[in-house]
Amino acid sequence: MPKVTHIPRYTYDDYKLWKDDWELIDGYPYSMSPSAIGKHQFTMMKLVKQIINPLDESPCIEKCFVYTDIDWIISEDTVVRPDISIVCGEKIENFIESPPLLIVEILSKSSAYRDQIVKKELYEINKVKYYLIADPDTKTVESFELSDGKYQPKKDKGFSLNEPCEIHLDYSIIW
Repeated sequence: MPKVTHIPRYTYDDYKLWKDDWELIDGYPYSMSPSAIGKHQFTMMKLVKQIINPLDESPCIEKCFVYTDIDWIISEDTVVRPDISIVCGEKIENFIESPPLLIVEILSKSSAYRDQIVKKELYEINKVKYYLIADPDTKTVESFELSDGKYQPKKDKGFSLNEPCEIHLDYSIIW
């Protein structure tokens, strides 16, 4: 049986025209679920609350910003939408254009492979300092820190964003 010789690849210009929710990785489109289910949303909000509260009560309030479900345009053929991103520096007007310091992805059955394998590699290559993968089903959070260009498991729950911005997460109160 003959093999397909050309599988179409897309760019950010194509992506901007699509209806519904998509991500684009190396020119290949990935459909996103219509809407995150309740436990996904609940997990995201518990994490956002833990991140925002200490930032709001520190000198970081004007230095680091938390975003949910905002596009990060990595390149002309790669656009992702992390569940949670922390960006330090200037506030984002439209979309993220440089690597966030911390990204959280919350697993669902439809996104698990992409979040645990594809995006982990993508974020590592693009130098995202911290990557967290929260799993509402197993009630666990895997944390990784970039060290010498590779993600290493992170045992403590403290994250140094920039001077003097630090956050500490308590995963046990999420669930």
